[in-house]
Amino acid sequence: MNGLEHVKENKYWLVAFLLIVVKLCLHFFTNTNYELHRDEMLYFNMADHLDWGYASVPPFIGLMAFLSKAIFGYSVFGIRFFPALMGAGSMFIMARIIHRLGGGIFSLVIALSSFLLSTGFLLIGSLFTPNAFEQFSWLLITWYLFKMTSDNNPKLWIWIGIFIGLSFLNKYSVVFLAAGFVVALLLSPYRKMFYSRYFIVAIIIALMIVSPNIYWQYAHNWPVVFHMKELQSTQLVNMKTIDFLKDVFTLNLISTAIWLFGLYALLFSPTEKDNRYLGIGSFIIILLFLFSSGKGYYIMGIIPFLFAYGGYAMEKLLLQKVWPSSDTRSPGMADRPASQTWGPGMAGRLIGYAVLAVSMVISLLAIPYALPVMSFDKLSRYTDQTGHLIIYPFYRWEDGKVHSLSQVYADMTGWQELTSYVAKAYKGLPEEEQKKCTIFGERNYGYAGAIHFYGKQYGLPDAVTFQDSYALWAPDSIPSGPIIYMYYGPGELNNLYQSVVEVGCVNNPWFREKGLKVFLCTHAKTNVPAIYSQLVSNAKVVYRR
Repeated sequence: MNGLEHVKENKYWLVAFLLIVVKLCLHFFTNTNYELHRDEMLYFNMADHLDWGYASVPPFIGLMAFLSKAIFGYSVFGIRFFPALMGAGSMFIMARIIHRLGGGIFSLVIALSSFLLSTGFLLIGSLFTPNAFEQFSWLLITWYLFKMTSDNNPKLWIWIGIFIGLSFLNKYSVVFLAAGFVVALLLSPYRKMFYSRYFIVAIIIALMIVSPNIYWQYAHNWPVVFHMKELQSTQLVNMKTIDFLKDVFTLNLISTAIWLFGLYALLFSPTEKDNRYLGIGSFIIILLFLFSSGKGYYIMGIIPFLFAYGGYAMEKLLLQKVWPSSDTRSPGMADRPASQTWGPGMAGRLIGYAVLAVSMVISLLAIPYALPVMSFDKLSRYTDQTGHLIIYPFYRWEDGKVHSLSQVYADMTGWQELTSYVAKAYKGLPEEEQKKCTIFGERNYGYAGAIHFYGKQYGLPDAVTFQDSYALWAPDSIPSGPIIYMYYGPGELNNLYQSVVEVGCVNNPWFREKGLKVFLCTHAKTNVPAIYSQLVSNAKVVYRR
């Protein structure tokens, strides 16, 4: 590498570093502005119940919760630290992909800026959910697959097997990624890679990694099957093809054109035939989710690689770049012209940066729907002013209806107020009664999650509920004492207790559970612990073989 090339190399990585820092700052300076999402509280509670599986997710998110709690304690910033880190890591891998392809700063800025300001990836990087780790692991798998075929190095199957196994322990959806790329490789000249002994070793390693979770699923009567049936009947049944396509667009807005261009280049450009299987595999994955009534964000894991390829392809097209000789190029590039001539570069740059500018402006307008930078009142007024300009993500809720606030944000408020009412009821009890008190949330793991996280400042015991993994964690018996009940009404409790007093009602207009009430139930009329024992037994029986 001569001096000029060294300078260009340094500039390339400096730009990448600066964009990655911007990504981290966007999250670190905003991720404590809203309360935790109900799902985040569920996943964080898994830190106290480490296991090889949970009712709705594999075990990896529980391990990450354990690490977060060990390092940061009960900290909103700490909970959301690792998702932000995954986003930054994705940008670094994207930069390596572009560099490997031979792209320059132009393609780097196009690709990384598209990822950086994507409403979908900003949301994913802001929430402690398996989705943040999924998009990073999918990119990692795709990157190593690309390296393996480019270098004709089947030894990399080992790493691919490890990453697929770990990704499976995070979200089972990695089977769609594996299926798509297996079919694509079989249809390509790289099918010979399957003949390698390293491929067999990779399968064995992947099976070894996932086997504890598979056994856990078996021992608990396959909760994943029950969860998928419930998901299909309550959420996916409301998904239509047009809804899937709308979601795919709103998650990236104008930047959708960048990754679509990358997909187009992989599928149809004669100069990209060496990597065509990656385009075919990506297209198969999209179709698998589309025809299985998946949600638009289910395909987010394949988009970072397509962003990288889209930026690279735009640089080639707009700058009319003819590839110079380079040791970093993939096989097949050596057949291209070795001269370093440039076509109408200035015009191409202007077009490219114009596309980026439009994308950035629209993305910046949508930032309040990707990062918690406004109060909900201001956000409502902002929506009234800009709603005709932008299609916002996640405004269609799980019920299939469009609401005035995204479901994601509606699940990120109200929890502290709820906890304060529970604390008021609990602190009003004599000390002896507090020791025998049970806090119960009806049909919603968010209630129990809020008490676990926000209740620590009040010294509250953990709440009990029978939804999701909380059914597995629920005690088999409770003491004979007061019950603090969280739901919209007292239900049958009036028949079980002499005194049922409403302590508070969450009337937050932005709260998804607006109208949720807290009741203090004392002086039982009957044997409540016996009734509870029967209820918890019925809740747990589904997880028994």
